[in-house]
Amino acid sequence: MFERILERIHRDMPDAIGLAVTVLDRGLDQDEMTMLAARGFGGDIVAAQLAGLGGPVLDAFAHQIPVLTLDLWSDDRWPQLTLEAMQARAPEHSAAWQEVRGSVAVPGVWKAEGTVVLTAMLDRPASASTVTTLIGYEQLVCAAMVSVGAEDATATADMLAVLQSRGAIEQAKGAIMGRLGCDADTAWATLRRASHESNVKLRSLAVALVEHISGAPAEQPAAGAPIVPDEPARHAARLLWAVLTPESTPVSPGS
Repeated sequence: MFERILERIHRDMPDAIGLAVTVLDRGLDQDEMTMLAARGFGGDIVAAQLAGLGGPVLDAFAHQIPVLTLDLWSDDRWPQLTLEAMQARAPEHSAAWQEVRGSVAVPGVWKAEGTVVLTAMLDRPASASTVTTLIGYEQLVCAAMVSVGAEDATATADMLAVLQSRGAIEQAKGAIMGRLGCDADTAWATLRRASHESNVKLRSLAVALVEHISGAPAEQPAAGAPIVPDEPARHAARLLWAVLTPESTPVSPGS
């Protein structure tokens, strides 16, 4: 849903180098911001801000007003958020970082303790019209958040948890695909079934599986508390990997 909204924004703002939706919900004891969706290079730039470099996203959260900058890399409000810092974080996208100029972050409140920020990074200085465009879409993003939360009292918490653990889940899926020679849907279904049958949260199982296979820590979210699997999750991961032999029959997506 949020990715479709960002796609619509990009049609209205074709000069956007990156777009992102970030959320904070203190009602769920969430102390860190979570990126819900990103388009273009928006994810990398917002992740850098959340990782400690500062920037318009954090200021929009803190002050609850739109934050605009004409030149993101040279704005003295965020001395650590520089072109050099981004090139050091992601040198493979150096050409894109050099194109970034302005940025706008527009906050919105979708419930009493829930704040969402819609961000755009541009190849030109940001302007009042940029803010106006994002304000219109910010209302759509907030409506989408309300819709998600209205479906189930725990829907929002589950959504944020899954998003924070997306990296480890993708790694676990990749490992299953490589072991079974199956597609992504089958790997996802296999992981979900193992989670259900072992009564272990999927994100904990994914992290435990990656750590069991690699013998190293799994990828953790750029923001938010790290996912630390307990012993039942680690036991389930060991069991799952033991049965995933080349002769095993993978779980079909529909089963």
